[in-house]
Amino acid sequence: MESVERAQYVERWARALESQGQSRIAGRVYGHLATAPEPYLSLQDLADQLGVSRASISTNTRRLVDLGLVSRVPVPGSRGEHYCADPAAARGLVAGLVTATRDLEHLSREGIDLVEDQSAPGARSLQLLAELYGRMGAALEATLAGVADEPARS
Repeated sequence: MESVERAQYVERWARALESQGQSRIAGRVYGHLATAPEPYLSLQDLADQLGVSRASISTNTRRLVDLGLVSRVPVPGSRGEHYCADPAAARGLVAGLVTATRDLEHLSREGIDLVEDQSAPGARSLQLLAELYGRMGAALEATLAGVADEPARS
């Protein structure tokens, strides 16, 4: 039986990812995998333990893999897919944030060059965005550089 504390923690992940535009079940899947005593879980394990359909688990594990929060784990002798909350995958999430942040910084700087009156509100807005995204990108890059690589769990 799952502890009340763990269940509440899993639900906080559900709300956190939902507030970021993901589905609640994606947050539940991540929170459950991250706190599971098993090193990995199958789609069926997740569906049974969370009380949702395999189709929903399949859709949401794909989303989590794309986000960089979860990894597929090959299990010898099993044809089914298995998943884990993987430190190496979490690093990929932050790397994706760096890319998105740098893209927005460059887009902002490109827009600044298109505005003739650099004191206009639009130009000032783009200047602020370029500076903020530049600082965020640098901070995220420094954070990634300061964290040791984690091997994938198997």
